[in-house]
Amino acid sequence: MRENCQFCNGEFRLNVVACRRTRTKYLRAGCCDGALRPCPEPAELLRSAKLTQDERDYLQRIAKLDWFSGRVATVLLRIEAKVKASMGVANA
Repeated sequence: MRENCQFCNGEFRLNVVACRRTRTKYLRAGCCDGALRPCPEPAELLRSAKLTQDERDYLQRIAKLDWFSGRVATVLLRIEAKVKASMGVANA
């Protein structure tokens, strides 16, 4: 099932945009460039004790990248949700 964008009601795609000056990554709607939120940082997610070895290996591989694809961002969001759930923190 396809998801519709909350901004333009088009077919939603996740996009990651990096600020060249600060190297901060942001999630945006790929269909209309609507701002969503900051992208989860792999280095911060690595601090969690609740990760599997596969998740740790994945995060270590991508931590040094300057940009992420929408697919990588989707995996980061899934890992972030797992980490927050293990800490008893509601998803933002």
